[in-house]
Amino acid sequence: MELDVLVWEIISRLPLKEAVRCKVLNKDIKARISDPQFFQTWFQRQEHPSTELIYTVNAVRRTLHKITLHNPLPIAQIETPFSFDIEILASCNGLILFDFEQVTKYCVFNPLTGEHQLIPYPLPTTDKLHSMGFAVDYLNSDQYKLVTIGELVENSNLFYNFHLLSSERPGLWREIQLRTDSFISFSGNPPVYWCGSLYWLRCDGSVVAFDTRREEAILINRPAFIDQYDLSYGNSSTGQNIWLGRAQGVLTLLCIFRRFIVLATYDNARSSWTVTHTLDNFISHPDGFVTGFPVWIDSNQVSFLKDRPLTRYHDLYEYDIEINDYRQGAAWDTVDKPMYCFHPTLASVHQMPFDNVETDDLLYIAAKLNEIRGFIIEDDIINRFLVWIDSEQVLFLVEHRPLTRYHDPYEYDTEINEFKKAALLDPVL
Repeated sequence: MELDVLVWEIISRLPLKEAVRCKVLNKDIKARISDPQFFQTWFQRQEHPSTELIYTVNAVRRTLHKITLHNPLPIAQIETPFSFDIEILASCNGLILFDFEQVTKYCVFNPLTGEHQLIPYPLPTTDKLHSMGFAVDYLNSDQYKLVTIGELVENSNLFYNFHLLSSERPGLWREIQLRTDSFISFSGNPPVYWCGSLYWLRCDGSVVAFDTRREEAILINRPAFIDQYDLSYGNSSTGQNIWLGRAQGVLTLLCIFRRFIVLATYDNARSSWTVTHTLDNFISHPDGFVTGFPVWIDSNQVSFLKDRPLTRYHDLYEYDIEINDYRQGAAWDTVDKPMYCFHPTLASVHQMPFDNVETDDLLYIAAKLNEIRGFIIEDDIINRFLVWIDSEQVLFLVEHRPLTRYHDPYEYDTEINEFKKAALLDPVL
């Protein structure tokens, strides 16, 4: 076997974050690793690729949490302090969408590669903005789109008003409208990306869908099966009882009635829902109050986290195909919704110059993203801190070198929007 073939075989079997570091070996390897085909090859060779759930918890102090699911290895759960002015809006195919409220910018970020792109807010409009959808078309086209949805009333006509931005033109928002007969409240469910479309769930079970490729919107009617169940067993007044997500790669609707949990999947070709499971309700309190929430992991059947009374713990219930029911599993500490499923990929961010952003804001964002990257990718939560030199507008990220008294400083380079390693430092505090 030729040396370059052998090297490539080794690289394609490394953990993804280690494989990415091999880009520095030479230009040919860098180009091959950057090709989406490499990720496809890498993923096929992984026996047990890991999945991570990321979420925030707001208490006296705000924290960012990560739960790593890596069968057959046990679950790992860690947390780190997190700023109140940063919100996670979505996670899709290896990219995470953040809202930096202090800087009034959205940010698309790949924690694995460290690339990020700032996105301006849509121009102020008269419509009422509800939420942001995020569609990443990796591996197909390696493009992403941001879509907001709002409500607009014009001359007694009702419209859902969409603002659309593409990674091909990250500074341009476009408007698209869908006329509707009535505005029904949206559930607290984040929008779901599936088969090229974004789906927003309304409280009555109907769904607003936006095709990100055709750039068209439709309304999917309330499923007929909901009305077929005895509504006297419903619990709509005692907690959120309807959710939408992706389970086993399929768009799935979850409805909780007082006696039953009902799962239904969506057939895109027929534009219809099919009930796949009707289970005894194990997630509600005897008085009908829903005491938990679903956990959506793309390749698995939906799981549930049920609150353990008078504690900070939730019990995980996972679907067991052998008994065709849910089985209680591990207890999770300090959880909250929504949880965002994250799989590291090499999806491109399409970096472009940041216009109308102050240098201090760029430094602040870069520092926060490095903290997030260290937490998500490296499990690094305590060995980095920041040093500001105001007179020179210089920012250093200082990283402790394990098992030594030394620290490695990284100086921020505004030309490449990344940190570059500088000279070694002796003990610092």
